[in-house]
Amino acid sequence: MPAGHYGWILECGEVLVNAGSQTQAAYADFRPNTAKRELREELSKDSQGQVAELPSGALDEPAHVRLERLSQLPPLLIEAGAYCRLIREARDVFVDGHFYACVAMCGISFERFQRDKAKPYGAKRKDNMEQIRGMLQSVLSPGTLSLCESMAALRNKYAHGDGPNPKEDALKSLAWMHSFIDNETNLMRNYVVVNGILNRKFKH
Repeated sequence: MPAGHYGWILECGEVLVNAGSQTQAAYADFRPNTAKRELREELSKDSQGQVAELPSGALDEPAHVRLERLSQLPPLLIEAGAYCRLIREARDVFVDGHFYACVAMCGISFERFQRDKAKPYGAKRKDNMEQIRGMLQSVLSPGTLSLCESMAALRNKYAHGDGPNPKEDALKSLAWMHSFIDNETNLMRNYVVVNGILNRKFKH
């Protein structure tokens, strides 16, 4: 099976969700759930005095450490878009322990979302991010715009080699990114699971 699959289930990538009479493209990343399950299984084996079988590659830098980092991230079910592959890369480099790169990728994913969101309002490639955010004042919530500004400032520090606390700031960047997702693109705000199937909530 391709990377990101478990059996016949897609764990990470573009999926379709039921939106009433139509389907809607979405992006899912359920790998953190798998990481938590694998860590629980290892802990259970250890507690029974058995030798835990770690995934292949665990003898390099322990794969266990990567699983722990992955388990710290929330699962995602979000609106599909070009920014999704950037979000995946930001999360992947964090799991791999590349914290400078994580901060940079979080900043890049924020920027891509803002530029895509501002296109219908006349945004041009040459516009700087301050101009882009000006166009989005009435589109994004104040909380989201504040996150975008904070992320831009932190990303600039790392882009110029001035980041003092890479691991802590990578976690902070990911927390901001997940808050941003909750504010703007988290599909679980609008969906509910019915009989094991994800369905759009309808307003009465």
